[in-house]
Amino acid sequence: MSTNARWMIGLLLALVIGLGVALAIVAGDDDEGGGATTATQTQTVAPTTTTETEPTTTDSGGVSPP
Repeated sequence: MSTNARWMIGLLLALVIGLGVALAIVAGDDDEGGGATTATQTQTVAPTTTTETEPTTTDSGGVSPP
């Protein structure tokens, strides 16, 4: 086998090993955050107010006064 063929086989083998290591690193990184991003959610609720009313009495019939 010539010297050039050995160099080419060595370079291809190093390339395949490097790609395998890179693939293992990417596959092992299962963090779905994708970095240092943070999501913030803010919820605003309008205040509720209650009003109390007193019942009123009405004259519901009878004879009107003279």
